[in-house]
Amino acid sequence: MNNNNKHSQPFIMLLSAAIALLVASQFTTTFHLFGFQTKKVDPLSDITTKGNYKKVTLTKKIITDSIVKKDSTDFAIRQVDTSNIYDFEHDSTSALAHFFQSLNEIKIHKHKTRIAYFGDSMIEGDLITQDLRECLQNTFGGNGVGYVPITSIVSGFRTSIIHSFEGWTTHNLLETMPANHVLGISGYSFVPTVSVTADTTNTTSGSWVKYAGVNKKHLNKFYEAKLLYGKSNGENYAEVNGTRYKLAGTNPVNQLLINTGNGCQFINARFQCKTPVDIFGFSIESDSGVFVDNFSFRGNSGLPIKNVSQNVYASTNDCLGYDLIILEYGLNTVNPIVTDFSWYEHGMNTVIKHIQSSFPNASILLISVGDKSYRKDGVYQTDPSVPILVKTQKRMAQENKLAFWSLYDAMGGNGSMVKWVEGDTALANKDYTHFNFKGAHKVGKILFSKIMSEYTDYNKKQNKKLLN
Repeated sequence: MNNNNKHSQPFIMLLSAAIALLVASQFTTTFHLFGFQTKKVDPLSDITTKGNYKKVTLTKKIITDSIVKKDSTDFAIRQVDTSNIYDFEHDSTSALAHFFQSLNEIKIHKHKTRIAYFGDSMIEGDLITQDLRECLQNTFGGNGVGYVPITSIVSGFRTSIIHSFEGWTTHNLLETMPANHVLGISGYSFVPTVSVTADTTNTTSGSWVKYAGVNKKHLNKFYEAKLLYGKSNGENYAEVNGTRYKLAGTNPVNQLLINTGNGCQFINARFQCKTPVDIFGFSIESDSGVFVDNFSFRGNSGLPIKNVSQNVYASTNDCLGYDLIILEYGLNTVNPIVTDFSWYEHGMNTVIKHIQSSFPNASILLISVGDKSYRKDGVYQTDPSVPILVKTQKRMAQENKLAFWSLYDAMGGNGSMVKWVEGDTALANKDYTHFNFKGAHKVGKILFSKIMSEYTDYNKKQNKKLLN
């Protein structure tokens, strides 16, 4: 037998079989034989297509998921997350537009952006605000703790400044004010000792206050200082770091610029006054950057801050220039038996309008109450009035076209306070109400990240408008 023919036989057999299958594949008819149905022969089906595609209907969920994967920072996507900031300003780019524009100015030239953070005991001792301030100053620059009152019940607790004082009479927004005194922006007024025979050259007499820097970034030196005080038309003096200044002014709030040279590590001020004068506080800052002023008031539901006159708010704004007002209240309103907060909503709507009129250009961010637990049947659980109040506060923000952030949802919602107290790392105190330093640090960081997400989205939209 010829060897060449022997090697070619398998090839010829395979070729013949392939030709037969290809011929068979051209017939589409099927038939039945002995209970079996023949199938169409298509030997190349795994490597060929003939234009027949399976139709896939994209559901809303599939579309949404694909968008999420495409751009997780998109505004519409972030709104789905209840822990993000909601923007209820429908007539402009953002309820926080003025604040964001001010932040952008810092990148162009020396510029100050200032935040007034109003709250209750949740922010006492500069909690939350000190972490928000640090993050903002790390990002946009700035040195200084901002506004500090003359006296404080938590001065020994606060770690962002060393604060001591003596010889003051204090008035606050929860008491009836004397006719010849007014409240400052913080809801307090501090009156130095008055003596008609006071020796203004005697530096050992009168009321005094001292602030010292702490060994922390942005807080160790005082580059600029401003003293804010009320109307003064008498022989009233303040000696600050050895320099004597006369306190004079007819505005509801006046400011005295303190010369700190190239920066100092303390402010030591002594007051000698022959007539009554309201002293409000010092603002410690630098010539550019972001400053966060903490206006905490223990036991405050938020409703009493309207007792500070619009003239005082506006006059303070003339001195300091606020770009963002943050309102965080509600802790002193929740109660397990309360199911309707319409009374609180009505009152806070009045407060919001009061703030809007006083700071007409400032953005406003409303922050909800956080989770709070109470003991029922021997077990700690979320106060049932908390989620009701959160919904009420969200509606308040929507009605007034404000930005809104749910601290309750950011914590984790129902039952989160128990986890913050009893977790491996305790983030809140055993009262199941207040954050400890670690918890406040976490909240400050979260708030900063949420604000920055909105800020990034705002700038994306602005750039898109310019390109169009």
